[in-house]
Amino acid sequence: MKKFLELLIFLLFLIFIIGGCQKQEERTFTDADAQRNHENATNLWNGGDVTIVDSLYSEEALYHNADFVDVKGTAKIKGFVKWVYTAYPDFRITLDEPQKLKDRIIYTFQAAGTNDGPLAENMPATSKKMSFNGVSISKIEDGKIIEEWVYYNQLPIYKQLGYKLVPVEEQQLKK
Repeated sequence: MKKFLELLIFLLFLIFIIGGCQKQEERTFTDADAQRNHENATNLWNGGDVTIVDSLYSEEALYHNADFVDVKGTAKIKGFVKWVYTAYPDFRITLDEPQKLKDRIIYTFQAAGTNDGPLAENMPATSKKMSFNGVSISKIEDGKIIEEWVYYNQLPIYKQLGYKLVPVEEQQLKK
């Protein structure tokens, strides 16, 4: 039994050494890139200065967001930022510590603002405050975001703003 345990310990040690010596894949960004992106994202989403978009995103970046269909390119990303700050002039975020992966940076965040501008043609300003939590996953290449996914639940936001979810069937019955 003692020989068996010694052999088992030796094999586990060997597996640990071999597994630990595997070459780790290098990240596609540096810690300096990650820090710069963190500062740029914080500045962009705490004031809406669209000139920051060019230093944060690659020219052909693809941006996925819960509020609209995917957009491509810095010009359309700037348009989205302008829409956010038209609808919520005091919009602010707080980014948590990032999770750094091989080619991605993941943030959880908290956002808040007051709806003092229209959300859409049939959605006028409500002057109500809203807040939500979300997750951002940014794919980084050459120090800039080439693709980003931003996820959050829209339903609680609209409820905070006073909107009511009405099923299509119910809308049709009212007509």
